[in-house]
Amino acid sequence: MRARIAVVLALVGTALVFSSAAQADAVYHSEHLALRALGDAPLRSGFVENIHANGAPVFAHEVYKLNGATPGTTYDVTLLLYVLDPTCSGSAVPVPETTFTTNAAGNAVGTLTFDLATVDAFGIRNATHGVTWEVVGTNGDTYVTDCSAVTLD
Repeated sequence: MRARIAVVLALVGTALVFSSAAQADAVYHSEHLALRALGDAPLRSGFVENIHANGAPVFAHEVYKLNGATPGTTYDVTLLLYVLDPTCSGSAVPVPETTFTTNAAGNAVGTLTFDLATVDAFGIRNATHGVTWEVVGTNGDTYVTDCSAVTLD
């Protein structure tokens, strides 16, 4: 019985050590934003996962997912940044992010990682901004997220 308790305590201790090394951002937590189709663009589901880490190597990691979009179509992802406007009611600065292509079923996943130097180059840290994402296909299909207030520390 003591051996089992010792093993359990060792496993819990190991988990605690490793979990403290990867902490989420204390100011802005990860956010799952649904993509919605504009017009008659086909889409069963889609989202942008905006993940903010708490460190310099990975300041932010984004995941883009389309399910049931037009097959064999290339999509460009653009972040629309509303500087110091968390309601996204003013003018946006378009930030091109990445490109990905759907498979034969119309499914695709894209990712992008920002390091601290890239974010600092924009001079937008220590403030809250509005952000939306736009995913536009070479065929004109367009998907967008709602506005998200993002605080960058």
